[in-house]
Amino acid sequence: MDVSVVTPSLNMLGYLKRCVSSVRDQNYPRCEHIIMDGGSTDGTAEWLAQQPSLVSAVGPDNGMYDAVNLGFRRARGRIIAHLNCDEQYLPGTLDFVTRYFDAHPNVDLLFGDTLTVRPDGSLIAFRKTIRPLPPVLSLPPLYVPTAAMFFRRRIIDEAHFYDASYTQVADLAWVQDLVRHGYRLRHVRRYCAAFTITGTNMSQVSPSVAREVERFLRGLPWWIRGLRREWRAVGWIEKLLAGCYTQATPLAYSIYTSSSATLRSRLVAETASFRWRG
Repeated sequence: MDVSVVTPSLNMLGYLKRCVSSVRDQNYPRCEHIIMDGGSTDGTAEWLAQQPSLVSAVGPDNGMYDAVNLGFRRARGRIIAHLNCDEQYLPGTLDFVTRYFDAHPNVDLLFGDTLTVRPDGSLIAFRKTIRPLPPVLSLPPLYVPTAAMFFRRRIIDEAHFYDASYTQVADLAWVQDLVRHGYRLRHVRRYCAAFTITGTNMSQVSPSVAREVERFLRGLPWWIRGLRREWRAVGWIEKLLAGCYTQATPLAYSIYTSSSATLRSRLVAETASFRWRG
């Protein structure tokens, strides 16, 4: 098995179908898609039972990151990825990723750029990123979008899982842990995935986020924590110089939308911004 994609789910069947379709139509034969459902009541379990091509488990867990960890432990691929229900791969992503890892054996984790879209597929924002300096990468917001992140299984074999005691920022803590342990991260300027704003996934407005961020920051060295604003400014300058805030238009992309979970829709954005707009 070359690639294992792990998707946690809970009462998101409509979006899960789009997510699954985006993995399935990569036409990558040595790929397994693992669905870890936390006990949905919206028909997800029944739908999964009719999908023999998926590896799925339905049952209680201790939150999304615990579910993903359980999926990581089941994964058989040499390359592993975490893709949420409200996310989907853009065409050709898995082929590109596997070829990249084959050509760059020294890279442990690869990540690309993403598009943020509405349920109907219309573009909200493009999200370009970089591989910033380690202190910048250690600070929120997370510079490595999980939807466009792929890593070698040795990271899991060496017991680097999400810290499931976090409910909002475990991915940030995980990436910071990988940097601290010397894993080699690489960024590619390519849109690999799309993230859909569903109206219920805006975790940044949750009061628990501030508490978790504060807890996370307490574990950082003082020269990162105490100079947080300065390092954030460094990150902004790095992204500015790398062209992360510009995008040529028209921007064409192909995704699954609210009108169809079985056929990609080709959309063209005549204007594009890096700013999130409702």
